[in-house]
Amino acid sequence: MSSTDSSSSSGSSVSGSSTRSDSEDEDDLELRRHLTYLTRSPDDDNRKETALSPVFTAPVHLYAKEVNARDRLSRGKRHRDPLFPQHSLLGREIGTETDARGGDTRVFYNVSAPCSIFICGSQGSGKSHTLSCVLEGCLIPSDVSKLSTPLAGLVFHYDTFISETGGAPCEAAFLASNSKATVRILCAPTNVRVIQETYKNIPQVSVEMLLLREEDLNTKRMMDLMAVGEGNVPLYVHVIQRILRDMRIAQQQGDHIQPFKYAEFRRRIGQEDLTDHQLVPLNQRLDTLESFMVKKGAGGVLGDKKRRAGTDWQPVPGQLTIVDLSCPCVTADMACSLFNICLSLFLEKGQSGSNPLSADVPPPIGRVVALDEAHKYMTSDDSGAAGTLTNSLLATIRLQRHLGLRVVISTQEPTVSPKLLDLCSVTIVHRFSSPAWMKALRDHLAGGVEERRSGKKAGVEVADHFDRIVKLRVGEALMFAPNAAVSLAVEKGAGASGGVADMRVRRLGHEVLKILIRERITTDGGGTIMAT
Repeated sequence: MSSTDSSSSSGSSVSGSSTRSDSEDEDDLELRRHLTYLTRSPDDDNRKETALSPVFTAPVHLYAKEVNARDRLSRGKRHRDPLFPQHSLLGREIGTETDARGGDTRVFYNVSAPCSIFICGSQGSGKSHTLSCVLEGCLIPSDVSKLSTPLAGLVFHYDTFISETGGAPCEAAFLASNSKATVRILCAPTNVRVIQETYKNIPQVSVEMLLLREEDLNTKRMMDLMAVGEGNVPLYVHVIQRILRDMRIAQQQGDHIQPFKYAEFRRRIGQEDLTDHQLVPLNQRLDTLESFMVKKGAGGVLGDKKRRAGTDWQPVPGQLTIVDLSCPCVTADMACSLFNICLSLFLEKGQSGSNPLSADVPPPIGRVVALDEAHKYMTSDDSGAAGTLTNSLLATIRLQRHLGLRVVISTQEPTVSPKLLDLCSVTIVHRFSSPAWMKALRDHLAGGVEERRSGKKAGVEVADHFDRIVKLRVGEALMFAPNAAVSLAVEKGAGASGGVADMRVRRLGHEVLKILIRERITTDGGGTIMAT
């Protein structure tokens, strides 16, 4: 081989080696870049999971304080949001082993994290009391809560037991006994005087008529009002769908979406060739809706100005709005339709202008929605207005993290849709004696087969659980909350320092927490009336 060939071969070898080296460097660089997106920090994971815990115990509360203090002292590290910046005392853990162990047994509700709570039990077991305690923690800064930014609250209430002289007020209205809370009642225009009489003994409560403006209506709300869903529907509903669809197309014309015009909707219905048999159910719904709408130029018992302006749905921190539709003229089905519209309006206001990427736009106000005595107007039937409201609640719960929303459902009977029970983050079970409730809980709760630290094996007989629930005293409850933060454990592979960096929060999982709900900070309006 000539020297020229040898030199050429050597050059090719060096060139090939250099190419492989460059390729390997690029591969290594690409790998390092990708690994930065694949590496998990146990500390960050633990922190994120802990921050979203709907309920936490005293040891976790102390741990959070130490973590927050460590973060404040750390310099040069990225900013971290504090753990549990807003929380309230819910109650304390009870039980034979808990009492023997002693120590701090407090249980807290994490107000900061969006979640959903299902409260059930028989009459007088403490359901409404628990609901009021949750609302107090969300709306009222007090000795039992850390609340720098109160939430805005909405409660739905409907009672068939009402007369011309009054009825039973919603227990949540007694939050008004605390000067830091503002409570307003929205009622049916056909029952305003009776509702005023019902709430007259609760100080600082204002009563207003629920009045919808034309701009409060849209295509979706009108379809919900007609209970338009899937499956077999009456012929006139198909006509309504077509009218709403045609109007929706017309609204899209031009540079801006035009508002829904109810008068135009009514005019188009009048042009349809509908029989009297078809018009009767349609007119019933529309007539009821119109009784809740602002009438131009109309006055009213609460004054011309309020009558013309309609209901203001702008959320106000610390304000509780109770929609009380107890009225002989309002059926449970119609109440569900109106509750659904109110829910949509409550969530809509204050959300459209929020932009998480803009430092100039304040974050949206946190909200809490509660269904009081839901069994009086909600059913497990997926059809009708109750089914429409259930579907809206399910969609809302699925989006609660993005809406900054907390949902609380209180019911005495297992007549509400079990789908709600499936999605709720926390289930608080007060005393009941109905086997139907036991079946609902067994079929739709992920856990509940062993009490925390009780040593009992999974698969304990259902009869044993039923016996425990029946024996619960007033104010006591079993809490099912798989993501509740209940204790601390040393992280595997951690050093011997025992500091907060080496600790990991343990979840409740499939276990059960037996708790005693705290006393209210506001007046308790749900006491039993005894004969004297």
